[in-house]
Amino acid sequence: MEFFSQPASWTLVAFLIFIGIAIYLKAPSMITKLLDDQIERVKKELSDAIELKEEANSLLAEYQRKKEAAEQEAVSIIAAAKERANAYESSALIKSKEIIKRQEAQSIEKINQAEIQAMSRIGKTIIDQSINSAEKLVSEKISSGKSDQIFADSLKDLDKLKI
Repeated sequence: MEFFSQPASWTLVAFLIFIGIAIYLKAPSMITKLLDDQIERVKKELSDAIELKEEANSLLAEYQRKKEAAEQEAVSIIAAAKERANAYESSALIKSKEIIKRQEAQSIEKINQAEIQAMSRIGKTIIDQSINSAEKLVSEKISSGKSDQIFADSLKDLDKLKI
């Protein structure tokens, strides 16, 4: 019985008893079940992760399409705004040219009216000055007798014109 005197032998017996009890209590099936459950949980997490990744990729693609559409819309809005600005600019330029032409015509008309008024005043002044000079000259040069003679001749000339 040298077999039982060795410590390694008792270790072997204890190990065999342990294995026997484990088999009797169905430990391998429990361990297998635990491992299978763990495997199923990992598979489920993996499939959930794959679904989330696919969903994230589809959302990313959708947002990229929206971004591109927004960029195109922004470009079209900017182009439309530039066109409107150019239209407003050309319209304002045309209107300002019309206003300038109108004001120029009004200024020319005012200048012409001022010129006519000035010519009229100058003419009146010349006439008044001429009459005053003539009266002065006549009063200085012509005596009263001669004045009566000129007046009578003027009346005769008027009678001739009435014919």
